[in-house]
Amino acid sequence: MDLIKIGNFISECRKEKGYSQVELANRLNISNKTVSKWERGNGFPDVSLLMPLCEELNISVNELLSGEKLQEEEYQKKAEENLVEVISKARVSPQEKVITRMQTIMLVVFALAAIVLEYCFKSSPEVMVAIAVLTLANIIGVGAVWCAVTLSLKDLK
Repeated sequence: MDLIKIGNFISECRKEKGYSQVELANRLNISNKTVSKWERGNGFPDVSLLMPLCEELNISVNELLSGEKLQEEEYQKKAEENLVEVISKARVSPQEKVITRMQTIMLVVFALAAIVLEYCFKSSPEVMVAIAVLTLANIIGVGAVWCAVTLSLKDLK
C-alpha cells in the first residue's frame, strides 16, 4: 500500500465532501491530528475506522486501499491485489521467526543454567548473585538483539 497515495486520496475525498480535517475527525470521534497524519502518508486508519471513514467519504474500502476511485471493470482486480498485499504484510517474515526462536533458546539456556547452578551450589549467596547477574545480562542481551533486528528489518522494508 502506498500511504502517500492513500493519504492524498483521503484528502481529496474529504475536500470533495466539503469537510475540514477537524470536521472529519469529529465525525469519526478522533483527533484532527490523526486525519492530518493519514493525509501526509505518515499512518493508516485503524481497522475499526475503515468502514466509518469510507462511509463518511462515500468510497469503498477497496478504493481507500487502492488510493483512487475505481471503475467497475478494475474493481475486482484491485480488490484481489489489495487482499494479497494485506495478507502478505500480515505474515511473519522468516527473519522474525528466526529471531523469536533465538530469543526463546537464549532464555531457556540461561534459565537451565540458573537452575543447575542453584541445585549444585545449594543456593549460596554468591551463587544467587551470579544467577541474578546472568539473568540480568540475558534480559539485556535479548533486548539488544531484539532492538537491533527490529531496526534492521524496518530498514529492509
